[in-house]
Amino acid sequence: MVNSDVSNKPVKIWDVISGPYPCEHPDIDFHGTHFNLCKVEVNGKIENIEYFFESFDEAYEMIKYFSKNIEPIELEVED
Repeated sequence: MVNSDVSNKPVKIWDVISGPYPCEHPDIDFHGTHFNLCKVEVNGKIENIEYFFESFDEAYEMIKYFSKNIEPIELEVED
């Protein structure tokens, strides 16, 4: 799971708003990369942020987690 917009900050992912979506561009091969649009808390503020995964299955695991849990996924993001 990757997101370069929130480096060196603790984050809590509260939910998946939508996804998983394939990364597509006519000139770039993303090799099966998918992303979820997530509701994320960064420094006490809620933002919508895309998180990228190496495959559909990895992205879908997050969907399955939030279908059964209300606790956030807590991450300590470092460079």
